[in-house]
Amino acid sequence: MKLQSIIPFVCGLCLSTLANGCVTKALWEGNGLEAWKQPADNPNLRLFAAKQPNDILVVYDEYSERSDATHTRAYWLNQNQQLIDTRHAPHFVDPNTAVGCAAIPVFPASTSGVNLPPSYALIATNNQSFTLHAHDGATESHDLPFYNDRKGKVEKLALTPLANAADLTIVGGIIGYACLQAMAQSGTTYSWKP
Repeated sequence: MKLQSIIPFVCGLCLSTLANGCVTKALWEGNGLEAWKQPADNPNLRLFAAKQPNDILVVYDEYSERSDATHTRAYWLNQNQQLIDTRHAPHFVDPNTAVGCAAIPVFPASTSGVNLPPSYALIATNNQSFTLHAHDGATESHDLPFYNDRKGKVEKLALTPLANAADLTIVGGIIGYACLQAMAQSGTTYSWKP
């Protein structure tokens, strides 16, 4: 083979190496299959104080991007605070757990401090967080859960074989083109007989 016929072949191999994995990479780096769960536009927030465990039950309506639906959710505030702070799903419990717990009144953030009970909560105007006001004057702000539903990873695993097949097809096409280019430039003829 002449040097002129080797150069396109080497270039083709380099391109195939660089192109390898581009579809698979795009699949795993993209966020197209990801979906989030977050408080509904009107989360209908309800809070309940429980003695056992000594915690606050948060009941709210959650919106799912994946299903475009709203569901009522409940979780223990203190037990799940770290998960919520790191954008993970809390450990949900049955909303009926509120039966027998003392209700904590929830008011809009615009509510003035006149005639408020000793313990209450104010929900933020964006409906994404709330502030607890305890009878001793202490206040704590908390975000409602906002997290990735993690189902996108399962879908990506299912699509990975197809992405790999596409990558191999791209690589095979580039190598085939480079071989044909090299053969054409070298004057080599090839005939195929069935």
